[in-house]
Amino acid sequence: RTMMKLSPIAVVAGLLLVSVVAQSSAAHDFVKESAPHRWIEPLVPEELPPLKDPSYFNDLDKARAQMFHGRYKLSLVTLRKAKNVDPADAALIKANSQAALGRSEAAMKTLSEPAVKDQPRAQLLRANILATEGKTEDALAELRAHLKTHPESLGGHFQLGQLSELVGDLDAARKAYGWFVDDKQLLQKWQGQSGESVFDDAESVTTIGRAIDRWAALTGGYRNNVALHNALLNMFIKAYDVIDRGYWPAHVASADYFLSHDNKEEAVKELEAALDENPNDINAMRLLGLIALDTFNFDGCDKIIDSIRKIDKNSLVADVIESRSLLQQRRAKDAFEPIQRILNRQPKNIEALGLLASAHALRLEDDKAAATLKEVEKLDPDNASAYYDVAEQLGAMRQYPRAADHFKIAIERAPWWTAARNGLGLLYTQSGDEDDARTTLDAAHALDPFNLATTNYLRLLDDLSKFARSESEHFIVFYDAQADPVIPIYFGEYLESIHKEVCDEFKHEPKVKTYIEVFPTHDAFSVRTTGSPWIGTVGASTGRVIALVAPRKGKYTMGAFNWAQVLRHEYTHTVTLSATDNRIAHWMTEGLAVLQEKTPLQWAWIPMLNEAVKKKKLFTMENLTWGFVRPRRPIDRQLAYAQSFWICKYIDDKYGRDAILKMLAEFRSGRNEAETFEKVLGKPIEKFQAEFFAWTDKQVAGWGYDTETAAKVKELQPKAEAALDDRQYEDALPLWQEMNKLRPMEPTPHMRLAAIYLKLKKPEKAIEHLEALDAVELHDNRYAKAIARIYRDNGDLKGAVKYAKQSVYIDPYDPSAHELLAAVYEKSGDNDGLSRENRVIAMLSQWKERQRAAEQLPSTEQESNK
Repeated sequence: RTMMKLSPIAVVAGLLLVSVVAQSSAAHDFVKESAPHRWIEPLVPEELPPLKDPSYFNDLDKARAQMFHGRYKLSLVTLRKAKNVDPADAALIKANSQAALGRSEAAMKTLSEPAVKDQPRAQLLRANILATEGKTEDALAELRAHLKTHPESLGGHFQLGQLSELVGDLDAARKAYGWFVDDKQLLQKWQGQSGESVFDDAESVTTIGRAIDRWAALTGGYRNNVALHNALLNMFIKAYDVIDRGYWPAHVASADYFLSHDNKEEAVKELEAALDENPNDINAMRLLGLIALDTFNFDGCDKIIDSIRKIDKNSLVADVIESRSLLQQRRAKDAFEPIQRILNRQPKNIEALGLLASAHALRLEDDKAAATLKEVEKLDPDNASAYYDVAEQLGAMRQYPRAADHFKIAIERAPWWTAARNGLGLLYTQSGDEDDARTTLDAAHALDPFNLATTNYLRLLDDLSKFARSESEHFIVFYDAQADPVIPIYFGEYLESIHKEVCDEFKHEPKVKTYIEVFPTHDAFSVRTTGSPWIGTVGASTGRVIALVAPRKGKYTMGAFNWAQVLRHEYTHTVTLSATDNRIAHWMTEGLAVLQEKTPLQWAWIPMLNEAVKKKKLFTMENLTWGFVRPRRPIDRQLAYAQSFWICKYIDDKYGRDAILKMLAEFRSGRNEAETFEKVLGKPIEKFQAEFFAWTDKQVAGWGYDTETAAKVKELQPKAEAALDDRQYEDALPLWQEMNKLRPMEPTPHMRLAAIYLKLKKPEKAIEHLEALDAVELHDNRYAKAIARIYRDNGDLKGAVKYAKQSVYIDPYDPSAHELLAAVYEKSGDNDGLSRENRVIAMLSQWKERQRAAEQLPSTEQESNK
């Protein structure tokens, strides 16, 4: 998201375009080899493919081209060989390359040489470097002197606007940007297709577009102004597609513009195009880094940071991105280091101070966060960006009221800033305050009708407003009545059945009703939970609100799943978050939620945990949350869930449930993990970790993965499989019983034994193994149906009802599951249950007819119906 006020870091990243690329005119005519996209893999400068220069290039031309295309060191080398060159041209190329490499002092010295010091481009670059070093007053003085001598300077007015934003003088910024619109009438002339000479120069058109964009943002110029939106896009496209097809800075400007409207997909395309031309442009990489963070691509972000530091090892841009990445990973302690590096060089850097306040807020150090914000206000009394940063971190921790207060301050101080309103709007949707969300997002949409994030949120609220609702004593279930008619029939009843049990477990009951929102498509669910149409799960709790994808098979869903188990998991989150004022450690709320599912370890977790224990690859307590936030391997997130469950089980078993309750109370009071372990368990985390690891060794000891048992399994399994294949069930039975004894934590022996007992007409023996399989089955209801039929046939109608209902819970859109449950209700004399199931069966029949009819519609009408 575009920051409201630019830091010196952002200023140098953005304003370098004004000086560096201005000298690119001689670079247009040569052929280049495309470099690999930096988004994928960092490429050191020495590995960049060579440029193919035209035959008429002299050394000065080559140096200019090398500088323009990111071969900064090579450009300096080439300059040394250049003979009989204009010293001013050579100095500007040299200074631009030095500045790009982070050699600010050398660049300033170069720009102070008599031959170049009074050149307009030298003045602009000096102002840019001064801003980079945090010397904003000197930079402003340089720009004012430049504009006094060159009052028509596009770059001068644009940089003055950006620096004015930086120091908090928004009136001066509006005036500087307004020069392009009010004084020079450049927007009107562009829209009127006048023949202004500046419109034939790619650099000038790009600068004009960037300035008008900021003018529109600061003055509300985008409000219901489609023509302005199209005009600015046209400026950037014409700059790189018509005026000068090699002018990559226009791609970067276009990407920045798209990002200001939260259109990341188009921004990435523009940045890749720019990086093909100049793989070492730090501003393009900075924007890619922000996109990577916004999509939780931490590995991609690390690669970008690495790439930036290969160009400038002391880059403040890299330090800022690293700080933001660590904060987003909830690694506030680690974030202090890069933040401090920035502040050591620039103690008054507002962006770094905002990040410092955010780090303190993330660690629940409210006094330090408030003190840091006061430091910001001494430098910029009307600052909004630092409050926005803190609000983002508090919101991510579900500290909704505190986050809302900080968002409101940002909005009050920058009422034109869409990002702050979007942040508050998303916060309200996550806390279940849809009316406040609508008001906030409507205001954001009025300011910027083209912002994709705002549009996504508003569409979500439109969908929610059309949802039907089913209310019970403690829950309100929202659902799409057409797409998911069976939802209210089962959800409320089940939720009320678990409410007291879950709340009693933690001696806490949420003060307000919990919202359950069931979305008909996975994309809508993802927007609800993250603001973006992607997230690889079926359920999520943001505190009061639990969001779910509809538990049915379909092109736009995640398939059938045991919604009851998922709801129990998510409601545990709601209760533990409420009990701790949302301050519970991430691993603990996840571990307790899995513990509350009341199911055995998932089959897929068994070999994973065994390997992690045996090979000493369990997460440390310090790194455990990273497994959720930043999984390095495909198994890391699942391992984090499994290990968190184990830790909570270990604490529950060894120290008692009272210890868990005391830990929740300590988290609520604001104590961190280290303090909580010391006070409640009486030992430091490191000692607890050692004890826990020793416990895990004992857990896996009987799982049958030791060398001796593995050898027995290897010898026995072929014989057992062969006997079954030959239908020698009596012979196969003891072999599979032995396999089950050797590997009690694997599903295959249970599956084989269940099948054998059924073949031998011993269903009562099969039940034990079918129940073991069903206990951890999330998506397939065949085991539950088989158990229900056995209990029904044996006259155990209570057991039959339990498992027939379980089959409905796993796949509520399976007619055979409802028919089975109806038959069991009828046999048991439960007329109410029978009546309900008959209604559902008829409802599903009509629902399926509607689905079939919809699939036969023309494609355009199908899209409309969706």
